[in-house]
Amino acid sequence: MVDTVSRADNNPAASPATNGYSVTTSATGFRGKLKALSVADVLEFLRGLNRRGLLALTADGTAIGLYLGDRRVLHATSTRETDRLTELLLRSGRITRDQFEATLRRAAAGERMNKALVACGGLTPRDLVEARASQARQIALSLFEWESGEFVFVEGEAPPEDGIAVDLTITELLVEGIRSVKTARLFRERMPSADWVFEAIPAAARKTPVALQAHEEYVLGLIDGQRALGTIAALSEFPELETLRVVFLLFLVGYLKARSRSGEDVVEESPGEAIPEIVRRYNGMFAHLFRYLMKEVGPIAQHLLLRSLRVMQEQYPVLFSRATLGGDGTIDAEVLRENLNGLSEARRRDALVQGLNELLYSELLVLKRTLGPEHEGRVLRAFREIEPAARAGAAALAGPLPLFAPPAQAGPRSA
Repeated sequence: MVDTVSRADNNPAASPATNGYSVTTSATGFRGKLKALSVADVLEFLRGLNRRGLLALTADGTAIGLYLGDRRVLHATSTRETDRLTELLLRSGRITRDQFEATLRRAAAGERMNKALVACGGLTPRDLVEARASQARQIALSLFEWESGEFVFVEGEAPPEDGIAVDLTITELLVEGIRSVKTARLFRERMPSADWVFEAIPAAARKTPVALQAHEEYVLGLIDGQRALGTIAALSEFPELETLRVVFLLFLVGYLKARSRSGEDVVEESPGEAIPEIVRRYNGMFAHLFRYLMKEVGPIAQHLLLRSLRVMQEQYPVLFSRATLGGDGTIDAEVLRENLNGLSEARRRDALVQGLNELLYSELLVLKRTLGPEHEGRVLRAFREIEPAARAGAAALAGPLPLFAPPAQAGPRSA
């Protein structure tokens, strides 16, 4: 048995998604699939919600558990032999081979591993606490190299009572994790197309202060809200992948926000189109994107897209006031109509199109960062193939547009 993990291999009730962890799923938990670097999205999402519980992740026969609380990692477990504390201490030279073997003998006789390590003279109590913290950090950082897998978060699941708690902030873990990723090509897979434009969020509005390194400050200085991502990479003194790494980090910690892409619009404008038809068309695209993301990553899709709506509520407070993300990914048309009544008739259409367009771009960015550029391309192709037919038949349709419109039996709306 690996000394960093409590397992329930003989427990038939153990959730298969946790690879044998003895946890109980509940209505307050959620699960999904992991893509390249998506562990960063999951951790940032849980940090924002400040949820306490177990985040269990599995891939290729390995199971890792992170117990979270107060926006920190409190305890980490792993089924990998190389993650054993005794193995880590031996490899790092903190204990000798004799101390290693003596510790294992005492543990085999029933003594707790922590006590055995101290009793064998390998570590002081202070050394033990530091070693456990280092072990938890190493286990957590290894997740940033994963390119696939599954996860489940079980709210309320507490760490083992006999474990030594660690104190690793999720923000600290995210920053170190992105900086330490060895497979730099993952940043090209996760970042948007070269024509996306980012702008820096003013220092006073940044909610999570991070001590940036000199090269990160340099890249941040290149981002002016006008230059496209490809231009930033070309201007940078650092290789493209390293520049993308920094942009990914800055966006993740809330130092950047995305702007509409330059070049061709996703949605072709129709000057004479009525406001209800504009809302219906955009809701069709929101629903299609929602279903696509839900199929790929599971229920966390709604939470990820909800973040985009919350950002839009800050940027377009009049249009999106009281707006919620429906269970099918759409925005309540009646709420939008009531909000637009507060504007002059001449401004209503422009405000609606601009706000919905920005929300669509923001959701596409979420999809691109979560799944990769090929998935964004599929969704964009679907939009462009459907648009002409949608426009031609819009006046004759009494109900929602087929394929990308909200389903007739949509689920209840939720905030």
